[in-house]
Amino acid sequence: MYKKEKKEHAFKTFSRDIREGEMPPVLFLYGEEGYLIQWAVETIRNRYVDSACMALDYVRFQDEGEDMASILDACNTFSMMSQRRLVWAEEFPPLNSASARGFTSGDLELADAYFSEPNPGTVLVFTAEAPEPKSELVKLLKKKSRCYEFSQLDYSTLSGFISKRFTAEGVSAGKDAVKAVIDQSGYFNKETEYRLFHLVNDVRKIAAYCGGGSVTEEDVSQVMNGDMDTFIFNLLDAVSGNQKEKAFGLLHNILRSGREVFGIIAMMINQFELLLMVAELKEEGKNLGQITETLKISEFRIRKAMGYTEKFSVDRLKHVLSQLYETDRNIKTGLMEQNLALELLIGRI
Repeated sequence: MYKKEKKEHAFKTFSRDIREGEMPPVLFLYGEEGYLIQWAVETIRNRYVDSACMALDYVRFQDEGEDMASILDACNTFSMMSQRRLVWAEEFPPLNSASARGFTSGDLELADAYFSEPNPGTVLVFTAEAPEPKSELVKLLKKKSRCYEFSQLDYSTLSGFISKRFTAEGVSAGKDAVKAVIDQSGYFNKETEYRLFHLVNDVRKIAAYCGGGSVTEEDVSQVMNGDMDTFIFNLLDAVSGNQKEKAFGLLHNILRSGREVFGIIAMMINQFELLLMVAELKEEGKNLGQITETLKISEFRIRKAMGYTEKFSVDRLKHVLSQLYETDRNIKTGLMEQNLALELLIGRI
């Protein structure tokens, strides 16, 4: 049996196409990685639009009230001095809804006619992070334009992306440091909301923190773990060691730092839910690799959680989670003042 060939990510395909000058007149860029969508549009702009004519040859539509006729009128205007004119329709409402208000069958016909005979001197780019599959405009674009889906990067592409970002920031990062960034970012965690926008910001902070030279795993951990992770793990240590005074001190410190109570409880619930899942899988005889594969969470987080499952039994973890859920409910329904509720919670666990 032949191994199925892995589909190339749009990031690589687009990079090659723009390098080779293969940019057709109509493009549709979509997917969860908004950073890459923005990068692609900026790359097209830098490739084709003369910097002296940016105000004339680069048109960006990003207001909800824009209509198809205005977008196409901008496309049919010839460039002044640029190699090609760029028209960007960003999050155009008819892309995100099957029945966008004000978008008629006549607008769709206008679009169809233009897509069939576009102005070769213009690059028209439609972008949407979460397009509606039932949208007639989306269907038309997928049929008549070149599409690039900027989905989550795979591990290899992400590693290369991080290395290049560190280089751009004037520092170097070896494989271990890059792996630490990936593991601690949670980029591949199930249902994660961590995207490349967040990752690029973290890379910048790490580069600034290390002050030049080479990035170490310690640099990554120091910058990316942050106050909340430090609080959670220190609290786990205090609670597991029955050091209630220390636990109360940690709680008061994090509250004085300005952290919202709901954020603290959400983080605690998230951590104890992970601990419980890991503890139950360990009881089933699963090892680190098997648990990581089952939960689809980074090995870094699983390894850390496994250390704490030695200090908390499954029954105790269930009890703590029950107390956390009750505290969260009492605060949200106004039954208890939030700081007092947290103090009582610490006292009970």
